Amino acid sequence: MSQEKKISCSSSEKEELQDKQILVNNEFCEENGIGDLTFIVENHKIPVSKTVLCIASPVFRTMLKGHFREKTETEIPLPGKSYESFVEFLRCIYPDKTKKVKEKNVYMLLPLAHEYNVEKMMKRCQKVIMQIIKNRHTRNVEELYRHIRLAELYSIEEMKERCIYLASENTLKQFKAARTMYQISDANYLTIIELALRRKELDKDDEKGLSLIKKESNDFFIDQVTFTLKGKIDMREKASTRCLKSLRLAERFNIQFDKSKLLDTLRHSYNKIKDNEEFDLLPDTIKSALKN
Repeated sequence: MSQEKKISCSSSEKEELQDKQILVNNEFCEENGIGDLTFIVENHKIPVSKTVLCIASPVFRTMLKGHFREKTETEIPLPGKSYESFVEFLRCIYPDKTKKVKEKNVYMLLPLAHEYNVEKMMKRCQKVIMQIIKNRHTRNVEELYRHIRLAELYSIEEMKERCIYLASENTLKQFKAARTMYQISDANYLTIIELALRRKELDKDDEKGLSLIKKESNDFFIDQVTFTLKGKIDMREKASTRCLKSLRLAERFNIQFDKSKLLDTLRHSYNKIKDNEEFDLLPDTIKSALKN
């Protein structure tokens, strides 16, 4: 049930709120209905507890307990903030509310979690968004660029790196089109291009181990990959290198076969190859399979 009520601003209210009708949200007050600080967001007043804010956020703690003017203020305007987003943020940090970060609210909470340095909320936002990317956006370059931009703004390195690698699996035309929508940094754009070029180099190198038997077949490339997976590659290479090459070729030409032995071989040497460039450049579907 809504805890908001209408009141009229007096002449002592701050200039931007004069002569306006505002709402008061009392859901974050103490049991007696009193808060020791009031935020003014859009056309709303939100009485809150300084104690709760200081426990949840080091930024609020510095603001309200340090040598800043906010320490003695009873009302603090928050211009530029969305009332809906800020209330959702408070509901997530108040111990008697403990609302969870979910797909529905994660994008409105992320900027506030970053601004007020609420570490647990930031981690939860990152986890939820990473799952959204995995479920919906691995092949959507525009969405990947959007999330790279978010990662740049809010310093989420893991998300940025994952989206960069996923984006690099696509084409130059897609890269350019996505950048007209979301202006990611030059450095990250260059990294995507470099990774895409490195993938092409690996593809070319993989082709050296392909058998040329049945060249006249309409299924020429499928025959090549089939022969490669039967062992027509340089056996002097390390086992993990052969597995990586075979998995890349199978994914590239959409060959359906039981990959369990290849994946098991890589799992046994996972700690040795996880920082290897070739492992990083594996298609995302293979990486996911290795983690299962």
